[in-house]
Amino acid sequence: MNHVVIKTISDSEAWDQYVQNDPGSDFCHLFHWSTVIENVYHHRPIYLAAIESIGNKQSLCGIFPMFLFKSLTRKPKYVAIPFFDNGKILGQTREIESMLFHKGVGLLKDKQCSSLEIRQNTPSVFTDYQLPEKLCSEVATHKVGMKLMLGSTQQEMMQQFKSKLRSQINKGLKNGLEARVGKEEFIAPFYEVFSRNMRDLGSPVHSRKFFESIFFHFKDHAFICIVNCKSRPVAAGFMFRFKNEIKNPWSSSIKEFRHLNSNMLLYWEMIRFACDSGQSCFDMGRSSRGATTYRFKKQWGPEERQLYWYRWFFDSERFNEKAETLNFRYWNKLPLKAANLFGPMIRGNISL
Repeated sequence: MNHVVIKTISDSEAWDQYVQNDPGSDFCHLFHWSTVIENVYHHRPIYLAAIESIGNKQSLCGIFPMFLFKSLTRKPKYVAIPFFDNGKILGQTREIESMLFHKGVGLLKDKQCSSLEIRQNTPSVFTDYQLPEKLCSEVATHKVGMKLMLGSTQQEMMQQFKSKLRSQINKGLKNGLEARVGKEEFIAPFYEVFSRNMRDLGSPVHSRKFFESIFFHFKDHAFICIVNCKSRPVAAGFMFRFKNEIKNPWSSSIKEFRHLNSNMLLYWEMIRFACDSGQSCFDMGRSSRGATTYRFKKQWGPEERQLYWYRWFFDSERFNEKAETLNFRYWNKLPLKAANLFGPMIRGNISL
């Protein structure tokens, strides 16, 4: 291996070129998530890059995106990356990935932060590495990603579904629901549905500025699907195009309209959009096994993919899995305006 150094960089073009070329990369590896999360929630990005020198030329040969994440009640932690599921280290060789990992772990030595957390969609190769004295590791495996492989056309895709599922989609149309896909002009109706649903679930909501910032920095990648009932938005999904996939990290519906099959039409419209866009996969996002969202997604026939959330910490900082949660008692009793005002202040400090 030629001479390699690990350092933080701010060259978004070189970073994203590496992300696009690495077969293990995901949409949350793109550089400008650092800008979105820092500008909206003020968590400091630490974007480590492995730089290889060959003669007088230098090139990226590995990346490790992480944030110094501040919580409301606990010590800060390093997270790769907050709010998403796959911030794993990418490197051209195992040796380069190891260098990046040890650079990240080395940040814990001053004990000002509680832990280093790396979320990924493959098992870690670093759990057996020799670690500094008293540094422990653990992994959470209660969440899965759910990916639906697509047919070449929407007609082919529809025929793959069971008759009950097709009937529910058609009932949504017969009930007068209308679905549309657009861009930032749909942020307002999306947030109207999303914020109300999160309040009803008892969870603080992301800031509207978060989604506006995504469109500002990822205009060509981001889309919103809206389902209307008599011009009122009743279901909505946020989509992100990356490589050959359409990702759906956030979707919601208003419970009073679900009997009209608004959820079914929403997901079909997003799947149809992915097919028409020539994508090979519709990524339905993460779910906890057995949860209501998990059961809803399973009926579409996706492939389950285990997610691994690894954590390295000193023994005195042993993790309580229930310490970080999106479920707040009595939050669903708040007036919507109050929930939307205070929710982002809390949500931005919860890394889930």
